[in-house]
Amino acid sequence: MQVVFHNFMYSASGFGSAAREIALRMDSLGINVKTWTIGPTTGHFPADMLKRLRQLEETPLDDDRVLITLDVNGSAHRHQGFQKIMGCTMFETSRLPDVYVTGSNQFDALILPNNFMRQVFRSSGVYVPIQIAHYGVDAHLFSPEGPRERLGLPDEVFVFLSVFGWSERKGPDVLVKAFLEEFSAYDPVALVIKTHRLEMDDFPREWYHSLANQVSKPNPPQVHLLVQDLYPYQLASLYRGADCFVLPTRGEGVGLPFLESLASGRPVIATGWGAHLDFVKPNCGYLLPYTLVPARPTWFTDLYQPNQLWAEPNQGTLRSLLRRAFLMQDEVHRKGMEGRAAAVQWNWDRTTKEYVQAIEQVTGRRLT
Repeated sequence: MQVVFHNFMYSASGFGSAAREIALRMDSLGINVKTWTIGPTTGHFPADMLKRLRQLEETPLDDDRVLITLDVNGSAHRHQGFQKIMGCTMFETSRLPDVYVTGSNQFDALILPNNFMRQVFRSSGVYVPIQIAHYGVDAHLFSPEGPRERLGLPDEVFVFLSVFGWSERKGPDVLVKAFLEEFSAYDPVALVIKTHRLEMDDFPREWYHSLANQVSKPNPPQVHLLVQDLYPYQLASLYRGADCFVLPTRGEGVGLPFLESLASGRPVIATGWGAHLDFVKPNCGYLLPYTLVPARPTWFTDLYQPNQLWAEPNQGTLRSLLRRAFLMQDEVHRKGMEGRAAAVQWNWDRTTKEYVQAIEQVTGRRLT
């Protein structure tokens, strides 16, 4: 039986990272895998990985096949001859948009990344079978050992790092205002923001400046924007070059950057609500208090609506935690090492095993 992955196979997003890792590892296990790429068919990856991805894309389609798709509509591929069609999507608020509920109930089953998502889907009215396959991290790539990218900043500068696609859901407004209000040019600190719009090399810098200009103060602290696409090894160097990761997110379906930072031995400051709480614990980071408030549409989608809730992180507490991390660097280092020890258990081999088990459970057949 062939497993067809319909996903952003070349994207640097969390969706793309997960789909690549699972498909390539299933292929290494001898499972018949084919990829069906959404969006671009190339990316910033090592040549051997690109070669393998292209081979999987060129693999002929078998008559006996199942589909694992990011599509939110389970009926979209019914006419294409798949034995079973399984959805692998997620959402980040307290309930799903109606289109997700209707579409999810057209699948034979869903494979979701955590129990937080299971609760959201079930409470929203999704009734089809749900299997859980937790996402992971490449702890060999994202590790404390290796090159450190600090953008030329001297070692005495404490570097906060944030990695996210620019969206109101990620809380860039909370992050930028808290950092600029708490520190000044006289503090040896810097904030590095690795961001992008929908395309990895596309970001209008005026979005950042519109937030920064709302904080009127002389001698602001250093903020560095990185908007270019990075190879995975470059991103790993960026995590290692930081001292602490920070992202006051309003909601996460997984939160892979938190896991990548922890695997790199860097603690995190995160909102205390969302799927990332599977691995972001008080011993390896700092949790922001929050209130649940109605979600609102973002610049790229109207799927976030007031009948859904997401977290509003406390900006004042974020300021205090940024200052604490800067002042208590021994504590930061200790939390980072504990985060590393926890993160290595969240690996893609485990994810792949759980995916195989989920597919076999739904189809009633062995893949290997």
